[in-house]
Amino acid sequence: MSGFNFSKASVIAKRIVSVLSTALLVITFLLVVLLVITRIQGKTPQLLGYQLLRISSSSMSPKLEVGDVIISKVVDVNTLKPGDVITYHGEYGSYEGKLITHEVIAEPYEADGKLYFKTMGIANGYIDPEFSEDQIVGKMLRISPFFSSVYSFFITPYGLMGVLGVLAVLLVTEIFSLRRIVTENSSDDNSENINSLN
Repeated sequence: MSGFNFSKASVIAKRIVSVLSTALLVITFLLVVLLVITRIQGKTPQLLGYQLLRISSSSMSPKLEVGDVIISKVVDVNTLKPGDVITYHGEYGSYEGKLITHEVIAEPYEADGKLYFKTMGIANGYIDPEFSEDQIVGKMLRISPFFSSVYSFFITPYGLMGVLGVLAVLLVTEIFSLRRIVTENSSDDNSENINSLN
């Protein structure tokens, strides 16, 4: 009756941990690359309907300040009401091609089978051009101080390159570590086969 081979179990455990950590790093790296590509294309990154959006103007001051990162969620437009802060794609005047985060100031109304909204930046003092439900990106859930700090660092060229660099180094390290473990395990198996033949 042969005893339990702790050495082989240790190698297997190391291999499993290495594979899982490598997979996690690959997924993280791909998510960061996807985020960067999405931002370059001018789109809004989403994960399960949630978005992180950074405030870039003072139109919602003092409720939202420049640099704040808000957590926004895709919602049923029928649930939106006055007082909600929403983000939408601007299509007219100075808003054209921009994401606008302003407060709903009136009950939406229906026309041509769609809901239309009136919003305003509380610091602006004037009402935005009306827009349809098709332009809505999401409803603000809350401000995130943590993501505000991370995002402020991440969006700088040095911050972005630093994060990508660290992830790349970790990924390469994990790949070499996994390769070494596989090679060691293969050598151990060959040794056992030679011993069994003897």
